Amino acid sequence: MSALKYRRAPTDEVELYWRIPDELTIQATRALYMFRKKNGRAILYIGKAARQTVRGRLMCRSKDRLIELAGKDGRVVRPFLAGLFTTRRQTPKLIDDVERLLIFLIRPGWNGPGRKTCRLHHRSLVVVCSGEWPHPRTRFEYHDSLPSFQHYTSE
Repeated sequence: MSALKYRRAPTDEVELYWRIPDELTIQATRALYMFRKKNGRAILYIGKAARQTVRGRLMCRSKDRLIELAGKDGRVVRPFLAGLFTTRRQTPKLIDDVERLLIFLIRPGWNGPGRKTCRLHHRSLVVVCSGEWPHPRTRFEYHDSLPSFQHYTSE
């Protein structure tokens, strides 16, 4: 039996390959998950599972609010998940930073905190999304020069 081989070597960038969870992948830790409309491209919510499984996070009582939001709008939502592929150590802080960066730059409607400010533990971070990723933007970068908040004014 041969070992699995990646098509290319991992880099310092964090690559996320989004897919529909199955019985094996839903048991993953150190992963991100999102909800989007079943037949749409809008990302509604982004979350992380750093210290517990994705299944544990989805079944958590704190996610009852998401079920209520979906019911109010009459939306059918579908979960997706992604593991991290990188040379960096996959610490809870790295997973937290990846989640924060995506929430800050995409601004999903169901994510309250994190849409207006972005303070990360890492000074530089590049996230690349592929697979079932619905957003037109696939590359997200954070450097010290990125503004740590977004301010909008009405005209």
